[in-house]
Amino acid sequence: MSKLTLMAVFAHPDDEAFGTGGTLTKYAAEGCDVYLVTATRGEAGQIAEPDRATSANRPFVREQELRCACQIYGIHPPRLLDYQDGQLTIVNQGQAVGRLVRVIRELRPQVLITFGPDGIYGHYDHIAVYRWATIAAELAADPGCFPEQLEDVCQPHQVSKVYFRTLPETQIEAMAEEEGKPAAVMMDGVPFYFAARPEDDITTVIDVSEYVEPKLRGIQCHATQVGRNSRFSDTPDEVMGEHWFRHEHFALARTTLEPPREVETDLFAGLR
Repeated sequence: MSKLTLMAVFAHPDDEAFGTGGTLTKYAAEGCDVYLVTATRGEAGQIAEPDRATSANRPFVREQELRCACQIYGIHPPRLLDYQDGQLTIVNQGQAVGRLVRVIRELRPQVLITFGPDGIYGHYDHIAVYRWATIAAELAADPGCFPEQLEDVCQPHQVSKVYFRTLPETQIEAMAEEEGKPAAVMMDGVPFYFAARPEDDITTVIDVSEYVEPKLRGIQCHATQVGRNSRFSDTPDEVMGEHWFRHEHFALARTTLEPPREVETDLFAGLR
């Protein structure tokens, strides 16, 4: 088999950091090719630190933050699709899928990670990316789809395993208990609640205990989103010691292999 390749597809800079930063770091450290595809530059995101960015330079700043994080994870520089933050549901959906099909055919990953249909907390951009990535993973293997790509260096490619990033119920319950109210992300002044997955739906748990330091540093790269005065800066040792930070959870959505009979501890299980 060719070199193991992992590809993650998300919507914004920092989407990769909290739930997959450790996983990306782990597989890069093991010698796998690890790629991150990000649909936007996060132009519509908040600016937690006004001295670090303005509305005019926010796309550039957030791209640099993403590049900082990728360097810390030890993965390839990010691939940007150059879509506008907040507008992913209204762009030409076929063109977006076609662009991802081309990237898949070029990079040839055995494993692809993306959002699930809940978009973690229902963010419309996240849900759009989930649709693009899952459709593209299927169409990339079909030479009848986007055949003009095959005249170049691209050839059809079958992704062996597609995973959704997930949040287990226990983590959401702990977050709610800590905050004293349901765990949510505020968007446009209203709460979008995190979507929890039952434990039975989680097929794969990756222990990233050895990689919590680069995971934390990757989060801190996204300073315009996270801010200087957050628990990731104020109490880093406490954060790195928490179970949810040391374990990242996934649901196997599609596979060409035999489905696992027990919880996996390796995204490349069955492929090595």
